[in-house]
Amino acid sequence: MRAAEMNIRRFRTSDYACQFMTHDSPIHRLGPGTKLAAGTALSACAIAVRTPEQLLVLLAVALGCFFLARLTPYDLWRDTRVLVFLGVAVTAAYCALHGASDFWPGVRTSTQIILFYLPGAVFLRTTRTSEVMTGFSRVIPYRISFLLFVSVRFVPFFLRELEEISAAQRLRGAKIRLRDQADPRNWCDLFHCLVVPLMVRALKTAEELSRSAESRGFGECEQRSYAGIAGLRVAAKR
Repeated sequence: MRAAEMNIRRFRTSDYACQFMTHDSPIHRLGPGTKLAAGTALSACAIAVRTPEQLLVLLAVALGCFFLARLTPYDLWRDTRVLVFLGVAVTAAYCALHGASDFWPGVRTSTQIILFYLPGAVFLRTTRTSEVMTGFSRVIPYRISFLLFVSVRFVPFFLRELEEISAAQRLRGAKIRLRDQADPRNWCDLFHCLVVPLMVRALKTAEELSRSAESRGFGECEQRSYAGIAGLRVAAKR
């Protein structure tokens, strides 16, 4: 039991996917707005590419930005491993449905998914939370910047939660590893030991975020707006 607790503690103190890393790199020195605009452009290109040549060029650019931020191949694996497994499943599904002739469309779609996500991973790895909020609040209202910030941080947060829950459940003997899912009898463990706890955690997080928003005066703003609407309705009746 003690060994299991030590393993969980070691796992929780490790560097999770898409977490900010302090480095002195050209990407770190860019402003949040510049990184966000460049990342959005790269993600849009990931959707538009069609030929293998375009895909290779975009892949080289995305990986160049990732490693220019002084991130390691291990960081890349931690940030994209879920998408790699998803890509393998997508490619296999293409081949199973349409035969080996659709191997390239499957590979292209899988790579596009990874390339669409990778600029966001670079943004989260190289941008502090305070910089994100400050950058957003300069161009958009504070309430919308808070919403965007929460949306951006949800991805690494739930990846971390997924890893922690998965590690704890595996130590308890749950058969939720990827290779275990080849047996449909283990799908029950996947649902009850991973999906349900993650859903519960998501609901709890939503409640915590709502309280955080209320503490920032969002609830008061809404109450004032509702009061203003009610006043206008009364004035209109008069």
